[in-house]
Amino acid sequence: MLRLPKIPISVVCSAAMLVAQIPPGFAQNAVSTPAQPAAFGPAQDVTPSAIVDAFKAFPKGGDQLSKRIENIIVADPKLAPDLAKYVQTAPDLNKEQKQAAVRGLAAALNRLGINAAELPVYTKEGALPPPVYGEVPPILPIAAALAALAGICAVACVGEGNAAQPVSP
Repeated sequence: MLRLPKIPISVVCSAAMLVAQIPPGFAQNAVSTPAQPAAFGPAQDVTPSAIVDAFKAFPKGGDQLSKRIENIIVADPKLAPDLAKYVQTAPDLNKEQKQAAVRGLAAALNRLGINAAELPVYTKEGALPPPVYGEVPPILPIAAALAALAGICAVACVGEGNAAQPVSP
């Protein structure tokens, strides 16, 4: 009867199970992204002149400012983040101008067909969606099976040659 040692088999099986459970892309996720500098300068330095001129033309806000902002954003949708940043950081805007900017941006987004209701909203209370892992590469289970077979073969081959003879008293 062939007697195999239990410790090497358990070590090989444990290693094979650990290798099989490693998610793909594990090493890529461990690397942190490099830090990017934030823009904390005055809003007028980075804001396109069309947005600044619209606010200067209507210092009291109102529907005229909303219409102008709507037309600016519809003409060039890439200016929407600049408008939002300008409204948040410009110290010289009053409440009416900010409200007109929000109404104008909302109207422009509606005209462009962008609906916020289509996007998921995450709150602090709501759970984040589980991370999405890609499918397991086909080589990983094959490598784990080959490692397990190699370990079993090594243990079986060593076990046959070193069979100890019982010593009689």
